[in-house]
Amino acid sequence: MRWLFRTDHRSFYCLNVTQFLGALNDNIFKLLVIYLLIHVKGPAAANSILSLAGAIFVIPFLLFSSSAGVLADRISKSTIIVFTKILEVLIMLFGLIAVYFEWEVGSFSALFLMAMQSAIFGPSKYGIIPELVDPKMVSKANGSMTSFTYLAIILGTFLASFITDITDKNFVLEASFCVLVALIGLLTSFGIRRTEPQNSPKKITPFFLYEIYQTLKSSWRVPHLLPAIYGTSFFLFIGAFTQLNIIPFAMQSLGLTEVGGGYLFLSTAVGIAVGAVLAGQLSKDRVEPGLSCIAGFFISIFLFILYFFSSSLMITIITLSLLGVLGGAYLVPFDAFIQVYSPDEKRGQVIAAANFFSFIGVLMAAFGLYFISEELGFSAASGFALIGVLTLISNIVVTGRLSGLFLPFFVQKILKRFRKLKLATPIPEPTTVVILQSNSWWDAVLLFSCLPRLKILIPDPYMRHFPWFNGLVDSIRIIPPEPEIRATLVALFGQAKRFQGQNSSVCLFFHRRADSEEIIEAYKKVFGRLKVGIVFANWKKERIAKRFLFFRYYQKQITLSFEKD
Repeated sequence: MRWLFRTDHRSFYCLNVTQFLGALNDNIFKLLVIYLLIHVKGPAAANSILSLAGAIFVIPFLLFSSSAGVLADRISKSTIIVFTKILEVLIMLFGLIAVYFEWEVGSFSALFLMAMQSAIFGPSKYGIIPELVDPKMVSKANGSMTSFTYLAIILGTFLASFITDITDKNFVLEASFCVLVALIGLLTSFGIRRTEPQNSPKKITPFFLYEIYQTLKSSWRVPHLLPAIYGTSFFLFIGAFTQLNIIPFAMQSLGLTEVGGGYLFLSTAVGIAVGAVLAGQLSKDRVEPGLSCIAGFFISIFLFILYFFSSSLMITIITLSLLGVLGGAYLVPFDAFIQVYSPDEKRGQVIAAANFFSFIGVLMAAFGLYFISEELGFSAASGFALIGVLTLISNIVVTGRLSGLFLPFFVQKILKRFRKLKLATPIPEPTTVVILQSNSWWDAVLLFSCLPRLKILIPDPYMRHFPWFNGLVDSIRIIPPEPEIRATLVALFGQAKRFQGQNSSVCLFFHRRADSEEIIEAYKKVFGRLKVGIVFANWKKERIAKRFLFFRYYQKQITLSFEKD
C-alpha cells in the first residue's frame, strides 16, 4: 500500500491503525453491553435494549460534534487524536467496573462516554487526511480508511460474539480486552506527525445548533456540498438500521440466537470494506459522487431482496455482502468530496456538521427500529422493505441535486458503452449555446461527455405539469412551450442567459423544428447581439457491430459536428 503514502506514509499508517483500533473498541463494547443486558433481562427485552443502546451511543455525536469541529480548526488535529486515545483508556477502565457489577446504568454511561470520545475524535481523524497525503490521493486514502474502519467493524462484531461464545458469557474478560485495545490505540497515536493548527478564530459555543446552521449556510455556496453531507448521513442511517435490525431479523426469520445475528452482520461489514477499496480504485485521482448515486439505487433493490427471501440463510448472507459492497461504494466518494471541496479554514467544522447529521441518521435508525417493531408491530423483514422504499426516494432526490456530477459520470462509465461519441469538429467554448433538435433524450445526455458543465433546457408540454422537477434535477430545466415556436425560443434563450453567468454551457433541446433564421432572431432578441455565438449540433448515426464472447451486439456511434452560425 505504499502508493497511498506520498506525503507522510508513516503518519497515515499510524492514523489508520489508530482509528482501526478505536472503531474495533466501539463495536466490541457496544455489543458487549447489548449481550450483557439481554443476558440479565432476558431475550424478550432485546428490541428495547437494542433501541436504547443505539440511541445512547449516538446522542454524544449530536452534542459534541460541532465543538469537536471547532477544536479541529483551532488546534493541532494530531494533539486532539492523542488526547482522545488517553480518554478512551480511562473510559474502558470505568466500563470494566460497570460490567463486573452488571450495573445497567454504569454500562450505558460507559457506552455514552465511549461515544463522546469518538465524537471528539471524528473531525480530526478525517480532517487530518488532506494534511498527510497528496490531494490527488485523497479518494484512495478515504477508501483505505473506510476499508480499515469496516474491517474493524468486521473484527469487532466477530470478537464480541466469539469471545461471548468461547468464554461462556464471561463479560468481564471481554471488557478487559477492550482496555487492552484502548492502550494499543494510545501507543499508535504517538506515531502521527504533529500537524500545524489552522488557528481558526471560531470559538466553541453552547449554541451548537446555531453553529451547525451557520456552517451549512456557508456550505451552500459550494456547489454540491450539501447533498454530499446528506449522502453521508443517510449512509449511516442505513448502516445503523441494518446493524440493529439484523439481530431480530436473525431471531425471527432464520431461527438464530442474538449472538448468531451478530455474526450475520459480518458479511455486510466485509462487503463495505471491499466496496470502499473498489470505490477508491474506480475514482483513481478524481472524486466521483456519481458512483454514489448509482450505488444508492442498487442498495434499495437489495433491501427488497432481504424482505422477499428472508427465510433463506444463504441468500441473506449473499445479499448482506452485496449491500456492504454497495455501501462502501456509496460512502467513499461523498466523504472524499466533503474533504476536498470544504474550505480549508472550515474543513473541521464542515466535517463536524456532516458527523452531526450522520448520527442524526443513526439516532433515527434506533427510533425507526423501535417504531416499526414495537408501535407498528411489523417484522424485522418488513422493516428492511420499508427502509428500501425510503432509500429509493432519498436517492432519487440526491441524484437530482447531484445531476451535474452524476450525468457526466453516467455517460463516461455506462452510456458510452452503448453509444460512442465522435467529435467531427473541436469542442466549443464552455459558455456556448448549443442548439440540438433530436427525438432522443440520450443524444442530449451524451453531450455531458464533452461539455461537463452543461445545463439542458427542454420545452416539454407534458412535464410542465410537474413543477417540482426543476427543483429536483439540477442540470435539466423544463420550460413550458408557447403556442408559437418563436416565443418558445425566446423563453429558452432567456433561461440560457441566466445560466451563462455561471460559466456553464447551455443546450437547447427540443423536438419542434425551427430554421436557423428563427433561432438567430430569438437569440438577438434576448442577447442583443451574437456575443458568444450559436452552435448547431448535427448528429450522424451509424451502428457498429461489436463482439462479446460468442455474441454479437450493435453499438450506436454518433458523429457530432458543431456548426457555429
